[in-house]
Amino acid sequence: MADKKDKRMEIEEIEEEEEVIVLQNEETGEEVEFSLLAMLEVDGTTYAYLEPIDEVEGFEEGDILVNRVEFDENGEEIFLPVDDDAEIDRAFEEFDKMYVEQFGVHCDGSSVEDDAE
Repeated sequence: MADKKDKRMEIEEIEEEEEVIVLQNEETGEEVEFSLLAMLEVDGTTYAYLEPIDEVEGFEEGDILVNRVEFDENGEEIFLPVDDDAEIDRAFEEFDKMYVEQFGVHCDGSSVEDDAE
């Protein structure tokens, strides 16, 4: 019984640690909340991997937004859109590698065993 309670506490702690990033939609000016899934450095550039908290037009369930992270003159993080498809692909490839290492499957849910086929 204590094991279930401990596991529940671990899950609650993880949920409490979730970092919320608020970005402004460039087209509508609307603020959108995202959950920060990870920040990874790829080829000297830091990327944030974000998932919408609520339903967002143009996003399907499981879609991830990749933003470049830079810093302003005060040292505050700035999340910038990435427009180059090759850059997005490279950043996403690294995220998928990290996801496989952590969870044993690709971030799209496909099996690592399918890679050999």
